[in-house]
Amino acid sequence: MPPSRTSLPRLAAWGAVAAACAYLLVELAPDVRSKPLFEDEAVSGLISARPFGEIIATTVWDRGGAPLHFLLVHLGFLFDSSPEALRWISVVFAVGTVALCYDLGRRLDGRTAGVAAAIVAAGSGMLAVYGSFGRMYALFAFAAALAVDLFVLCLQHPTTGTVAAASAGAWLLPAVHPYGGIVVAVEAAVALIVWRGRPLRPAWPALVALVAMIPFAVADLRLANRFEVSSGQKGRLATWDEARHQLWDAVRGFGGGSGWTLVVFAVLAVTGIAILLRKRPELVAWGLIAFAGPPLLSTLVRTGRAPDLSPRHLIFALPFFAAFVGVAVARLPARPLALAGLAFVAVLSTQGIHDPRSITYTAALGSERAVAAPAAWLRENVQPNDVLYPYSSVFLAALPEAGEARGLPRAQVQSLLAALDRVDYPSGDLYVAVPAGTTKTGPVTGGRDFGSWLLIRVEGPFADRAAVLAAAERSLASAQAQLEPPVPAALAGWFELNRSVLCESLVELGSGCGTE
Repeated sequence: MPPSRTSLPRLAAWGAVAAACAYLLVELAPDVRSKPLFEDEAVSGLISARPFGEIIATTVWDRGGAPLHFLLVHLGFLFDSSPEALRWISVVFAVGTVALCYDLGRRLDGRTAGVAAAIVAAGSGMLAVYGSFGRMYALFAFAAALAVDLFVLCLQHPTTGTVAAASAGAWLLPAVHPYGGIVVAVEAAVALIVWRGRPLRPAWPALVALVAMIPFAVADLRLANRFEVSSGQKGRLATWDEARHQLWDAVRGFGGGSGWTLVVFAVLAVTGIAILLRKRPELVAWGLIAFAGPPLLSTLVRTGRAPDLSPRHLIFALPFFAAFVGVAVARLPARPLALAGLAFVAVLSTQGIHDPRSITYTAALGSERAVAAPAAWLRENVQPNDVLYPYSSVFLAALPEAGEARGLPRAQVQSLLAALDRVDYPSGDLYVAVPAGTTKTGPVTGGRDFGSWLLIRVEGPFADRAAVLAAAERSLASAQAQLEPPVPAALAGWFELNRSVLCESLVELGSGCGTE
């Protein structure tokens, strides 16, 4: 057990943790309604609105990836199928992450370290942004905090029960995000070194968890195929500079943001690492190798595409960072003042990362003002066997009715064709959402102009996949021809990407592509 000199009274510690959770909740709650809906959130919302078995097939096989967030959202949608419910799920896990970081710090070096870790998590820019974002990143941070906490518990009290708990925590990581597989692989290597061939019987739960992770390994292979990862490709997933920026931006998002506040957090984290290297070197090794692993591996991976190398994918390392800082603060004199100072610095810190809901072309088009009218029209007209192309914030805003239709992804042929495979033919009508923004458009057959959004309704039925794809491509071609100049480069790029993928998909099916 940690020495008592590093501990705060229990009631004071829990009061401080409650305050940290309340701070994050107050920060996130307004974002649930005020932040514009984002097309990435539409992926979660529209897939999660489908039946349970279909969610598994879509996430694990069609898209490749991790299904747990989608399944949890599906359960939430049983009570409230809305974009707000989607975001509240992230808020819950973000606040839960703060509480778990406290428990992790407490296990490592007493209640002072736990409170400091909770303050770091509550004040992190990463949770400030993704704690109200309707994707799996808050859940990923929560799962990582739980896995690390249970791993430390297992190290402190190695029994079959604690091994089972730690194994279950480890299983959650690849169930939440593909990067979780890397984190688990590092954890397994560290655990094997710590175990050093001790009796096998207490470790049997770990073997069960390993077998249970096989479906996620298959899903990750499907994901690699979707991103055209192979040794035959010429391009790399990332350059060394891009990998370095991803790591640095993640650290900035964990704590401090920029300037002198970042220096304070960085110094404390390094100090905590130095302390834990003497007490828990296996935890330090796990955290640092897992954190650096994905960016470094991305410089070796060859791919025909360029996926977003974002710091959000490294959010799993936030609990490690919080624990490192917490251990350092626990060794400072006048610990209550040190905690107050840490909270002061955390409040002053910038976020350190950009909110995706503010930096892309379609982001502003997800505001309530932009999506209210088209979403209302969709809810009145869309039918269960209709098809929606592509995933967009206006379709997300039209839940729950839009969830009964079939949403289609964009940008990649494999996932688009797989989604079309799940349509019941002959299908109903096709709805195409065009993010026109401020660009004016002329008359388009079947089109309804809602200002920021042009919705095109093509009457069905459609006999097969090729018929749906051809109708979508013709609709986009017609809309693009009616755009009044000047056309923003981002909008022109949106049309180019979507039309090229639709054409590639038609060619894959052996059909011609063209609007004539």
